[in-house]
Amino acid sequence: MKTNPRRKFIKQTSKTVAAGMVFSHLPVFSNANVFGQEKIKLGLVGCGGRGTGAIFQALTASKSVELVAMGDVFQHELDNSFQRVSKDFPTQVSVPGERQFLGLDAYKKVIDECDAVILATPPGFRPDHFEYAIASGKHVFLEKPLAVDGPGYRRIIETGKLATEKKLNVVVGLQSRYEIALNKMVEKIHAGDIGDVLSMDVYYNIGLATVHPRKPGQTELEYQISNWHYFNWLWGGQLAGQAIHQIDVVNWIKKNYPIKASGMGGRAMLKGPDHGEIFDHHYVEYEYADGTKLHVQCRQMDNCANRLGFNIQGSKGKADERFQMVDLKGNSLWRYRDKDDPSSSQIEQDEFIGAILGDKPYVNNTKYGAESSMTTIMGRMAIESGEIIDLEKAKASNLSIVPSEFSWDMKMPNAPLEDGNYVIPKPGIPVL
Repeated sequence: MKTNPRRKFIKQTSKTVAAGMVFSHLPVFSNANVFGQEKIKLGLVGCGGRGTGAIFQALTASKSVELVAMGDVFQHELDNSFQRVSKDFPTQVSVPGERQFLGLDAYKKVIDECDAVILATPPGFRPDHFEYAIASGKHVFLEKPLAVDGPGYRRIIETGKLATEKKLNVVVGLQSRYEIALNKMVEKIHAGDIGDVLSMDVYYNIGLATVHPRKPGQTELEYQISNWHYFNWLWGGQLAGQAIHQIDVVNWIKKNYPIKASGMGGRAMLKGPDHGEIFDHHYVEYEYADGTKLHVQCRQMDNCANRLGFNIQGSKGKADERFQMVDLKGNSLWRYRDKDDPSSSQIEQDEFIGAILGDKPYVNNTKYGAESSMTTIMGRMAIESGEIIDLEKAKASNLSIVPSEFSWDMKMPNAPLEDGNYVIPKPGIPVL
């Protein structure tokens, strides 16, 4: 049976219009100019999987985008990323050897070469990199989370304000905000379709992260960056590094952020020198100003039941990550069934590039990105200390877990003990 071309066109057009209702998600023009040039000169700082994926999506967004500089601290990460993007986008990648930068200061060299930059290193470096990019007048895509402690949060907030003053576009990698189905569901929740929101649950239960064994001659900083998922100053813990996506969705639904947190956690599977200092299971009870509670459970354990998602309980029904809503008896109220939407990660890059080109509205996601990052910081502090953590006190905290300066041979503040093990956070010790 032949496909009806007109019917296919109408279906595709209706999809574009539906997406446009939320994002004005139309193709950007390949001949548009930026800063009086024919191309957006794009740079990448942090050439791992997420950074490389973002570059693929940015180059897909418009042929006006040209990757001109790349930077990382590890040669193999830079080489792998360069080879992958060069193969798929041979006419949009122009990164000769002199614009492939290595080292702890590589971010400055990349930013100096470009009009816009994707910052995708471990988040402990994010405040420094964001400040330099905005001070240099560059548009920025920021991977989440944006900070791992109170001082970092405050720096991100101030830099975001400067970006607004300079009219520099900033998009944050909390891509659920760009999910078409989720936008429609949140709109229905805000309209009262499941009644008053009474409570919320978030789940991020997965297996263990990869361990990269220590190499002969490797410095402590090199080792920790290689295994950044196991160190709080680099990753922020599992709440920040992973569950932040679902936590941010709840904050979006609530149109607000929790004012306090309490919780518990620990290490059941993680042990020994190879597993850094993080906890492998977490539970947080967040409270919003209206008294409603968000319950978050997340863990990294192999051979356990996994789930990534959320549940929103209302007075008339509930909604979850499957983009469905049911009444109190389980009868369907609504479900989003269109499976052909572009990915939310692609949409956020379309919006970022389109805003730079002037084909889409100015965008600055810094505020909600920073506030949801702070929600996770507050939660980690509550879990590790056993205290009830107040939001405003957490924001004002001067406790920094990120080193103030970096060099490859530096003495790390969280260096392992003589037996090779790291100091594990212990409840009962105040953090504020």
